[in-house]
Amino acid sequence: MKLNRSEISKIVSGKILQNEPMSRHTTFRIGGPCDFYIEVKTINELQQLIKLCIKKKIPYHIIGFGSNILVKDKGISGVVIRLTGDLSNLNFNLQNKSAVAGGGCALQLFVKRCADNSLSGAESLVGIPGTVGGAVIMNAGTKEGYIGSLIKSVTVMNAKGEIKRIGKKSLKFSYKSSNIPPKNIIISAEFLLKKKSISDIIKNLNKLMQYRVKTQPFGFYNAGCIFKNPVGDYAARLIDQTGLKGASVGGAVVSKLHANFINNAANATAEDVLKLIKKIQKKVKEKFNKNLELEIKVVG
Repeated sequence: MKLNRSEISKIVSGKILQNEPMSRHTTFRIGGPCDFYIEVKTINELQQLIKLCIKKKIPYHIIGFGSNILVKDKGISGVVIRLTGDLSNLNFNLQNKSAVAGGGCALQLFVKRCADNSLSGAESLVGIPGTVGGAVIMNAGTKEGYIGSLIKSVTVMNAKGEIKRIGKKSLKFSYKSSNIPPKNIIISAEFLLKKKSISDIIKNLNKLMQYRVKTQPFGFYNAGCIFKNPVGDYAARLIDQTGLKGASVGGAVVSKLHANFINNAANATAEDVLKLIKKIQKKVKEKFNKNLELEIKVVG
């Protein structure tokens, strides 16, 4: 069964785009069209849209700012949903030193507003693109700290459209992953933070951001780190040691600054990136007998 624009517009007040190129909605600037790109503004809109997709057996995908995905050149079959409006709200309880952020809230807005409110803990997330929802699902972070350590609870919508709160005791966060079921959508997350002076927080943020700019290829279209770090090692070190810094396939290039980044340097296709990924994995396996596991998600 097919969706049509008129039935979507009856339940959704946000943007509805048909045959929309996903290259406009990913930080890689790569990806073919999706059948529908839809921005929902409320829990009710999201519930109704999910129920409609289930009823019509239409696949759906939730994306934030498209910062950790590679969409294939043929695009995505079905519906791509972005959380906006009420689902991107950010509220603070300064007395409890806590914050509640919607799944669609920009991660960097969360970091900035924590600093503005003299609340510390989120500094390690500075410079990481994407939304709070995506960051929670994959336990985003750096060696300075991960988002999972700040979370008190998450509110999710399951595949049936039901809302459920998951407390800290039931949540498990590990390196770049969580135990939140894949089909669950992060509606919001509650964070516990610590009181600290704004000047100290900003000093730390500046220091961490300067390090990111020095060591990571800002200003290029990419999806962040391509591979997870193997236990006890770093993917970037292994790739560097194979001599693949600067290696390219089509318009996709291994960053000369940080070998675990692939830049879209010249109108790269998803196929270019996938071929370069396989080349890297093959070389690292041959030289070190280690398997590099993808950190990014390939969609489509």
